[in-house]
Amino acid sequence: MRQESQKKTVRRAARIAEYLDEAGVPDVWIYGADCHRLPAIERGCLEPWIADWAVLTKERIFPGSPVDENALARSVQGYGLFTSDSVANAMGTLTAEYGNSRMPVLVLFHVESMVGEDAAVAARLKKAAGKPLFWQFIAQLDELPWSVLDRLDDIREERPEIANAHYNGSWNLDISGGLDAFQQYSMIKPYARWVRESRRR
Repeated sequence: MRQESQKKTVRRAARIAEYLDEAGVPDVWIYGADCHRLPAIERGCLEPWIADWAVLTKERIFPGSPVDENALARSVQGYGLFTSDSVANAMGTLTAEYGNSRMPVLVLFHVESMVGEDAAVAARLKKAAGKPLFWQFIAQLDELPWSVLDRLDDIREERPEIANAHYNGSWNLDISGGLDAFQQYSMIKPYARWVRESRRR
């Protein structure tokens, strides 16, 4: 079931990229202790990309069975994946990469753990408040314990300049078939509102 949720997340993000940009080729990053850029999802190649990069190949039950590793499995050690994750470090990398963009950037940031990172993530949000980045944090339903992401309204009360972040904890709710324009827009509504308000200012 976990693999299916991960596939849904990638498919949904790719549809939103197509909705926002005619080119529809989003930058994709993966993070553990560090953050690494993955090959782009080229138009028409979503399913092969998912097979290569979105999920790990299944472990073999019997010793000696041939292992058909995908690109993600072959990159685990080189990317330092699945040892320790740092949301704050990844935010720092993405801020450095896109912080000077002339266009607003929507960052769909999938989060699986926030243990011990509340203060560091809050500091990253404060540092990136004036940047053209919108942090749309996403998680699978009921998988992420209570964290600073659940307190973004409190953060905005203390620091009104931090208007470029939103948290959606039900990203994997099933939406059958393709996303129509209304559904696509509703999923990025906080980002669209932020863009409008930024242009007014």
